[in-house]
Amino acid sequence: MRKMMLIVSLLMLVVLGGCGKKETAQEEKKVLFVGTNAEFKPFEYLEDGKIVGFDAELMEKILENLGYEMEWKNMSFDGLIPALQSEKIDLIIAGMTPTEERKKAVDFSDSYLTTKQSFVIIEKNNELKTMDDLKNKKLGAQLGTAQETIARGIEGAKITPYTSITAAILDLKSEKLDAVVLENLVALPYIKNNEGLKKIDMEELPKADVAIAINKGNEELLEKINKELQNLKENGFYDEIFNKYFVDTQN
Repeated sequence: MRKMMLIVSLLMLVVLGGCGKKETAQEEKKVLFVGTNAEFKPFEYLEDGKIVGFDAELMEKILENLGYEMEWKNMSFDGLIPALQSEKIDLIIAGMTPTEERKKAVDFSDSYLTTKQSFVIIEKNNELKTMDDLKNKKLGAQLGTAQETIARGIEGAKITPYTSITAAILDLKSEKLDAVVLENLVALPYIKNNEGLKKIDMEELPKADVAIAINKGNEELLEKINKELQNLKENGFYDEIFNKYFVDTQN
């Protein structure tokens, strides 16, 4: 009888041990929720209902190489940091500039791209050539972005914030706005695809870095992401997707 009970106990331990291993394997396949605003072509945008773009391919490759599964969360740009802080998402990649104000709320990866700022105008508005020319003008910018901050710093300008850059461009074309403030790499595709528009580079402004945002205190994941960013630059993947999304649009 005791021998039978011992055998049953051993079998139970084997079964329970196997269950434990299965749960551990499931835990190792952690899903990370990545927030973005798919209104920022060519960084991230929707194509046939799927989020694509430079940021999208970069983030997907980083997490794939680190052994994570991921799920996109598309939301308004100004809602991204609050969503990260409330742990509704784990990371942000959205062409986001790590400003000093944002660094107080979240941490950032190493910069993965440096851009300059531009304003987009209608070609016939030849009098608009410098930042000073934008004083007292009607300006559009994406809500919550560094470009909105730039616009609000222009003396006397009347600012209209947009959740959609496309909507801002449409208002520009219908002459409801005098200019739209955009990152240069974002401005170029809109100019290419919309006749009658041109851009003026803001040489007075410093270039801006863009980086991946993560909640404060998650140093281990941040270190992994930085290391993988470097790996992708060294193995040629970064250059491959940069050329895919940016080179053909530059002028």
